[in-house]
Amino acid sequence: MTMTKTTSGGSKILVIGGTGTIGRHIVAASLEAGHPTLVLVRRSPAPAAAAAGVDPDKAKLLASLEASGATLVYGDMNDHESLVAAIKRADVVISAVGHRGTVELDGQLKVVDAIKEAGNIKRFVPSEYGCDVEQAEAATLEPARSIIAAKVRVREAVRAAAIPHTFICSYWAHGFMLPRLGDPLVDRPPATAAVVYGDDTQRAIFVDEKDMSAVAIRAVDDERALNKILYVRPAANKLSLGQLVRLWEKKSGSTLEKLYVSDQQLAKKVQESPFPVNFQLAMVHSTLVAGVCEQAINPAVGAEATELYPDMDFLTVDDYLDGLLSI
Repeated sequence: MTMTKTTSGGSKILVIGGTGTIGRHIVAASLEAGHPTLVLVRRSPAPAAAAAGVDPDKAKLLASLEASGATLVYGDMNDHESLVAAIKRADVVISAVGHRGTVELDGQLKVVDAIKEAGNIKRFVPSEYGCDVEQAEAATLEPARSIIAAKVRVREAVRAAAIPHTFICSYWAHGFMLPRLGDPLVDRPPATAAVVYGDDTQRAIFVDEKDMSAVAIRAVDDERALNKILYVRPAANKLSLGQLVRLWEKKSGSTLEKLYVSDQQLAKKVQESPFPVNFQLAMVHSTLVAGVCEQAINPAVGAEATELYPDMDFLTVDDYLDGLLSI
């Protein structure tokens, strides 16, 4: 992705969950676009507690965010007063809270309440960045269904409160799925054999974390994305998992044994696997069985990001895999 840095200022953006995997990319994209950028962080514990267990990596990350130009704002989703005070300092709130369970996602209902009280927010982007949850909920296996249902509850609360919003659907993140060639059970490209879920009839969509973040930042000041579901579907990044494995074979020059897993076998793996692998496999199942990446966009409530922003150069799966070869 190519993007030109601006210095014109613009909306003040508050990022909740700005130290997470997606959140740090959103912070970077906001700063790159020239927005005054605030990051909500919990206040440091007392010195004795700090010595006992503050994460040094997180401390380094926070220092890095500040050095990049972000402003740390102390508050907590569970502390209504501090949350309202933080929100009053911004024009836009973007949430990137984690997806490891329903607690953090449901915590965004407290953000909705705080936004209502603050009364100054012109756009809210809740934490989604995956499939269209309203299309996928009924066809998704547990435990992913409960997590998706939490996102649906947030959507419903946002709409009921008439909060200006944009919901971002950016499907599978490059950094998670591509090094695994679509198999959450491994953490690197296979050397001899590859598991292939599905039968090549359903395609997944892969979007780089930097690109999904850049789309979110552009959307918050775009009236065309107001109160819309914004789908991020780069045409070059739609592949079945079988196509992904074959593309890797072509690039790496290796031939892999293909271990095909049927829908029924995949559902059984979901039942037998521990969390979070069962959640990840359940989302693979939803992608391949329900076809949640291929469903049509209703223009009354949705828009396609690649059409709104034709100047964006989305990182392709092809180019990402080239990068893996050099590691």
